Amino acid sequence: MPKWVSGKEVSKEEAENSLKNLVENVCFKCETHSDECSLAKAAADIKNMTE
Repeated sequence: MPKWVSGKEVSKEEAENSLKNLVENVCFKCETHSDECSLAKAAADIKNMTE
């Protein structure tokens, strides 16, 4: 199981659902994306957990 930053273990499915919910519910849908975006960083952290 992947570990979240806090050390909590989560299933791959939980991590994927978090990523999906983050992108769908929080993203401001900017025309251009930046690596400096805190939402993009969080999404990348969650995606990395599933790999």
